[in-house]
Amino acid sequence: MVARAMLGGLALTFLLGALAFAHVAGWYWLRLRCGWMVDSTAVLLAAGDLVLAGAVALVALRVGPGRAEIEARLVRQQACRALTESAVWPMVVLRLLGLLRLLRRR
Repeated sequence: MVARAMLGGLALTFLLGALAFAHVAGWYWLRLRCGWMVDSTAVLLAAGDLVLAGAVALVALRVGPGRAEIEARLVRQQACRALTESAVWPMVVLRLLGLLRLLRRR
């Protein structure tokens, strides 16, 4: 599992590097092809990134939970209920015993 996580982190690093290189290449292409100034090209790329991020965020908000996620949530809720039901009485007994000890000491 650790090896998978490390390889995934390495892959993510290379992906981010490729995206950064694509941005630099796009900036250079726009600057040379359209004859724009350095600042205006950077602003255009930043605006494009914000629009793309907003579109992805809207899609993420519209997508509801899948079947597996719903089933996992139900299993987690059942496990939590079972845990609280099994743990409540021993805790009550332990607290009562603690109170009895305090009362005996007085």
